[in-house]
Amino acid sequence: MALLGHVGTLTHRRIVGWAWDPDAPDVSLWVLIGITGRTLGRCRAIQFREDLAVEGIGTGWHGFTLDLPATLLSPRQGYEISVRRDGDGAHLPGSPYVLEPAIRVVREP
Repeated sequence: MALLGHVGTLTHRRIVGWAWDPDAPDVSLWVLIGITGRTLGRCRAIQFREDLAVEGIGTGWHGFTLDLPATLLSPRQGYEISVRRDGDGAHLPGSPYVLEPAIRVVREP
């Protein structure tokens, strides 16, 4: 099945995007967000996004947000974040996404 979507916000504390299956245009998808071998969370793509409605992408109710606990991902480390459809594991286009470290430690010589 086709899967369309995008992650527009990717930080160590929040992941925001949208996911839509044009073969099932009225279905709100469940997405799994994870790093290698570990699921960070599961959420339903059921938030309204005006940009999707204007573009004719389903009903526009295909946005998702996953807020992460402050201690889950270290801001000193980078990660490869996968966003997949729950059920068949199909990746959102562009997944896995690269999350760069937010804080860099510079050691003085």
